[in-house]
Amino acid sequence: MFEGEGDFKFALVDAGAGEIFWANASDLDLDGEPDAAVTLPVSRGLYSVLLGDASVSHMAPLTPAVFANEAVYLRIWFDDGVSGFRLLQPDHRLAAAPYAVMAAAVPDGAIDAAKLAPSVLAGLNGQVAALEQRMADLSDQLSALSGAVGGGSFAGMTAVSATPNDPALVAQGFALFMTVPAPGWSDGTPVGEPLPRFGQTGVWTSGELFVWGGELASGVLSGSGALYRPEPEAWREISPLDAPVARSGHGTAWTGTEAIVWGGSAGGSFLASGGAYDPVAQAWRPLPEGPVGRVGHVAAWTGSRFLVWGGRNATGLLAEGAFWEPGAAQWTELSLPGAPAARHLATGVLAGDKLLFWGGEGEAGPVGDGARLELNSGGVPSAWSPLSLSGAPSARSGHAAVWTGQQMVIWGGRNAAGELVGDGAAYDPATDVWEALPTDGAPTARRGHAAVWTGQEMLVVAGETAAGPTAEGHAYDPVARRWRALSTAGNPLARRNPTAVWTGTEILVFGGRNATQAIGSLERLTPQPTWYFHRKP
Repeated sequence: MFEGEGDFKFALVDAGAGEIFWANASDLDLDGEPDAAVTLPVSRGLYSVLLGDASVSHMAPLTPAVFANEAVYLRIWFDDGVSGFRLLQPDHRLAAAPYAVMAAAVPDGAIDAAKLAPSVLAGLNGQVAALEQRMADLSDQLSALSGAVGGGSFAGMTAVSATPNDPALVAQGFALFMTVPAPGWSDGTPVGEPLPRFGQTGVWTSGELFVWGGELASGVLSGSGALYRPEPEAWREISPLDAPVARSGHGTAWTGTEAIVWGGSAGGSFLASGGAYDPVAQAWRPLPEGPVGRVGHVAAWTGSRFLVWGGRNATGLLAEGAFWEPGAAQWTELSLPGAPAARHLATGVLAGDKLLFWGGEGEAGPVGDGARLELNSGGVPSAWSPLSLSGAPSARSGHAAVWTGQQMVIWGGRNAAGELVGDGAAYDPATDVWEALPTDGAPTARRGHAAVWTGQEMLVVAGETAAGPTAEGHAYDPVARRWRALSTAGNPLARRNPTAVWTGTEILVFGGRNATQAIGSLERLTPQPTWYFHRKP
């Protein structure tokens, strides 16, 4: 029994081998045998090969046209390295499996009832009729059950609502009998927690909260940070080796593998430098010198590029930007026509194949317009266009924005009169239409708050109200168009301009300041509402 490497030649032929449909290699001498061989490992006489696998040396591609022939046989020659090539007998007729490749060539709709035997159709029709009857029976049962539930006809039936003494349930004869309070805020571990700071940035890295930079006190900058993992709970230091210089007011985005930090200010200078941090390798790498330094800019990841736009520096407000592809030696200027007017403190959200910008502080104060930056399939900016102003919210800065998967929702901020606002709107880029958010039950007017999207609700937490920094938070459901207050159990800290991220199950809040004092103190909340259980006597 052969063991080792052997040379093989293959051909697909008709029953008498008078016609060759395919061979693994050319046959220039026309002797019916391929000129080149495929070398394969053989173990105890067994080997494996995919005919037509062009990645194998001396293996020609195999096309479906071969199997248009009714009878196809496999012919094999073998050389053990000593005796030369010998034809293995007999040829093997191919079974049905290889003919499956022809299925791709069958025209749509070509297989109809005429090609099926009557006995097959009868059986299938019987099964379909039985399924239709079963579906009708289930539908009747569901209707009966829905009517019974809607009428509250079951004694002892329990219903749950987020509303105490829910009027709809009370009208059906239900009575409140139990309340399950919403979970409260809890403190993260202080072990390894970064020093209190404001002006920092933070992102969720698909497993950890990345926090870096900022001011520890007025004028005292930080060039350090840490990563927080919720479960099992722990902080770990971000490596200071090759880290960017200390700064505040910078921008940060997560690429999927790295946290990119760029821009900001330090000692009165506006920085055009930055770095990319890999939390797995625990290593920084510098970014090439970028566009002019700035603060208050939008920083975003397009899916393949890190982009910055707007902001301000010593020359004033900026209406330009640039983008950088990780690994590239230089930035690419964002020089497309139609960019919005110069501003800083605008919001920007990635909405699939576009970036949506809104508001901010312009030359004459808060602005009330925005733009969309289209991205091509490679994530490269391709065109600017303005957002509709019909139904748009009032001019503002210091607001927050989230992307829900269908809409950009903005809320809060400071208007052109210098007043805090407690309203907002949702923008649908598919229709270019704005829809005002309800104000009933909305949070107190504020700016400098944080907002995150949970997949179902926008959470608005912290910020500065007319009475000062607040710990109050609310959740907005865009489907139900309803606000609800978040729990204040656990006594969360009042703060403005914190970092907030959504982990998939809870919101994490870190940093910011209360008046002029820097705050650290990571806090976490599962935003489950209070549940009210009602029962039918």
